[in-house]
Amino acid sequence: MSLKPFQEKILRQLIQQETLLSRLYALFSKQFPQQKEFWEKLSKEEARHSKLIEKLFEAAKSDLVFFNEGKTKTYTLEVFIKRLEGIIEKAENGEFNLSSALRCAVDYESSLIEKNVFYYFDSLSDKAKGTIKILQAETIKHVERIKREQKEAI
Repeated sequence: MSLKPFQEKILRQLIQQETLLSRLYALFSKQFPQQKEFWEKLSKEEARHSKLIEKLFEAAKSDLVFFNEGKTKTYTLEVFIKRLEGIIEKAENGEFNLSSALRCAVDYESSLIEKNVFYYFDSLSDKAKGTIKILQAETIKHVERIKREQKEAI
């Protein structure tokens, strides 16, 4: 069962979203030197997520992985991405303090969990299932780490 054009668009948008989150966290790592390691780790993991989704996308094109978008719509992701681009612009202008940066990060990571975006992949391959589990688990861990960092920042 081949991917439909709108499913391909959704997957490209998910890749873009992860790439943008990585960029945002990299900006925060420069703006908040006390938490540099924290932000850099998140940034690297988001870049890795982008690459993992690219691999799942390629596997889905070959029918090795199945993708069912559920209720995810391209226009919803477009709004999400546009908002994220605006946040990056604000971050580039130094408009965030640590508290608002952490709040923004936890909001985005939580929305990824609430949308269950990584649960829309399925595969018979153990390797692909492992990749899917990594994406799911690391997104949950991101929220937990960011919330811990919020408590420490108070």
